[in-house]
Amino acid sequence: MISLKKKVELEEISAASMSDMAFLLLVFFMVTAVFFVKEGLNIQLPRKNARPSEILREHVFEITVSGNTVSMKNKLIGEKKYSDLKEFRKELYALEIPGLPEKLALIATTGDTKYGNMLDVLSSVQLKGFKKVSVKRKK
Repeated sequence: MISLKKKVELEEISAASMSDMAFLLLVFFMVTAVFFVKEGLNIQLPRKNARPSEILREHVFEITVSGNTVSMKNKLIGEKKYSDLKEFRKELYALEIPGLPEKLALIATTGDTKYGNMLDVLSSVQLKGFKKVSVKRKK
């Protein structure tokens, strides 16, 4: 006797509706997700047509960051060198500067300065109350 096999039809799931659902889920998660935006440096840049302003040398604190060492120079306090950033921060916060209406800082970095060290000095200077801060690279 010959046995005949029945052809079995396999059921198919439509891929078109799956791709539609995947697209809708993707759109849903993109719309409802919260994206974190990192803030950059808090530095106010001068206007395009602004004239350079003249300032007294006594008002400017020149801070040089070289690797992990920091030096600060001003006509009122002289020149001080710090072996690490913690020592600089401690001295800066304890520094009393009477009689200056606006304190200005010029931060200069050398080629071997790490970006994090420069940011640490910048944030310390801003927390101390320096209104205008300029950043440059020392050659």
